[in-house]
Amino acid sequence: MPTFDSIQVTGNATVNQALNVLGNETISQNLNVMGSETVAQNLQVNGSESVAGTLNVTGMATGGSVSATYQLSAASQPTLPSGTLTLQQVRYYNPGAVNQPGLVLTGTDGVRYVIFVDVSSGTPSLAIQRA
Repeated sequence: MPTFDSIQVTGNATVNQALNVLGNETISQNLNVMGSETVAQNLQVNGSESVAGTLNVTGMATGGSVSATYQLSAASQPTLPSGTLTLQQVRYYNPGAVNQPGLVLTGTDGVRYVIFVDVSSGTPSLAIQRA
């Protein structure tokens, strides 16, 4: 396998197998990976990125939107915080705010829904609305 100290791609990059980056990766345009992608440190994409296989993020993925065709999951198991439990109901807003930020999931009816946290009552509640 060839080894490079640096590589610069001024247009689009397409990788037909796996892309492994042991350091940092910055993409200014588009990156299409047909296999899997693993980045050990930082990944910054200023254009767009599509991964047909698996994208492994050890740290945190942030941006305008992060989407997954099937599942978007966190690998770490959550822990219960200390304190007392307050029972709350899930709030449903129909139709809700246009372009509401939140986690978008498809329901069993095929309709897309946005899940977000509503603190309008002073107590955080899980809220759902049609996307």
